[in-house]
This record gives sequence, C-alpha cells and structure tokens, in this order.
Amino acid sequence: MSGGLVALAIVLGAAPNGAADFAADFQEAERLFDRQEYEAAALAFERLAAAAPNSHGQAASISFAARCRGRLKQVDRALEAARTIEAGPLSAYTRMEILADNKRYRELIADFKDEPIADWPDRINYLGFALRAGAYIAIGDRRAAIADGEQCVELAGSDVWVKLELLNQVASQYGELGDDAKALAVYRRALAIYEEEPARKGRWLYPQALLGAARIQLRQGKHGEASAILAQFGDTSAESRRNVWAFLVLEAYGDIHADQGRKADALAKYEDATTISTHQSYLDRVQEKIEALKSPPPRSPQ
Repeated sequence: MSGGLVALAIVLGAAPNGAADFAADFQEAERLFDRQEYEAAALAFERLAAAAPNSHGQAASISFAARCRGRLKQVDRALEAARTIEAGPLSAYTRMEILADNKRYRELIADFKDEPIADWPDRINYLGFALRAGAYIAIGDRRAAIADGEQCVELAGSDVWVKLELLNQVASQYGELGDDAKALAVYRRALAIYEEEPARKGRWLYPQALLGAARIQLRQGKHGEASAILAQFGDTSAESRRNVWAFLVLEAYGDIHADQGRKADALAKYEDATTISTHQSYLDRVQEKIEALKSPPPRSPQ
C-alpha cells in the first residue's frame, strides 16, 4: 500500500528548470524504492529533502527516506526522521507504516488509537485506516479491525485494489468472529466489483474472495451454492493456472464432495490438487484427507 504515497501532490515552487530536475530525481529515487534498493533510495531521498524547492517536496522526500530506513530495520532513526515532517497527517502516516513494517503493532495502536485519520487528506486517509486495521488484526482486536477496514473501503475512492483487499480482510474478520452472514455479505460486495470489472479477476484477491464465500456456504451445508461459487474460478487444469489458488479450489471441491459422502469424487479432487507444486504444509494437509478417506471404517464392537 506504500505506493499510495506516490500520489502525493508535490507542488513545486522553484524555477521551472529546478522544478523539473527535482521531479526527475524524485521519480528516479522512487524507482529505487520500488526495486527495494532501500539504502540507495534512502540516500537519494535524503539528498532531495535537503534540496527540495518547497515544503511539499521536502515532506514527501523525508517520508520516503524514513520509510526506507524503517525497511532497513533502522527503526529509531526512521521514526525520528518521520517526526520532522511538518505536515501532521503525513508524519503520522509515515510513522504508522514504519511501525507496521517492523511488526510493532501494539506500539502503533498505543500511539495512533485516537488519531483522527478521517480528517487526513484523501490521498492517505484510507491508507492510514488500512494500516491501523492490520495492526488491530495482529493484536487480536477483530471488531476494531472491521471498523477501520470499513472506513478504508468507504474512503478508498478510485483505489479499487486496496478496496478489494480490505473487503476480503473485513469478511475474514467477520468469519473469525463466527458471523458468517456478515462475512458472506462482504465477500459478495467484493465479488460484485469483479463482475463490474472482470479485468481485475486475474489477481489473487479474486480467488481469495471466491474461496472465502464458498467455505461459508460449505459450513452451512449449502453444497450447490459452494460449488457454484468455486465454478467462477474457471478451469483448474490449464497449465498456466496450476498454482496455489487452483490447489485451494481443488481442495475446497474435495471438501464439498467429502461432506456429501461422495468419496470417489473427493479423492479425485484431492489427488489432482497434490500434483500442483505449492506449500508443503498444504500438500501434507490434503494428503491426510486422502489417507483418511482411504482408511477402512472402524470396526463396530461386537
């Protein structure tokens, strides 16, 4: 989500040539950041901060430099730099990202629980809610995570990818709370966006939403509905789609068949899944399901 700061409007107040040079150097430093060359990026942004034509350019440069230092695990140095940013919301956002990147979630909540994120500029307020929602999940406060997640979705505007990611996250948290009805409703909100914009189905957020919704229907014993949701994933046999998501879809199909007592169909899906190269823990889990189905039933006591 750090890319959201690229949208910062750097209002250049220097002479045209100087402004153009600053903008070009800033973009080159951003490319270093995107390539995860954080030491080089930090040095570049620190030089830009010293040479910025106005406060906007300086603030953006310090923010990026601090975030680079945070990703280099130089947390105290990063936070100290972030505190020098004159724009309060950007300073707060930068510190939140540094703390989140370094898994200092309780510190993030302690420092920013009462932060008026909704009052921040539109370009970063939704990202602030996303960061705090993630921190709440990490410390186990699911209801607070849902509240911040919904705020992020409401404010995300044209950033549809962040909106889709947070919808999945909110749905998952409702599921963890045992509220399947609300979880399913949120997954459906996400899936409705994909129906409106099918080009977005190519990323991992789409199968994640499908699987989340299908699992809820399976828990409710709605096998037909669960299968219909999974069918939207499409062909799991295409070589280009033999990935972790195809594995999870096949496993889910197997679970549906097993729950229906269709042992042969379940085994076929599970065994197909095991031919996909994925996380060993996933493979082990499905192998256990295969062995359980193949084991003879326990003998009744005489």
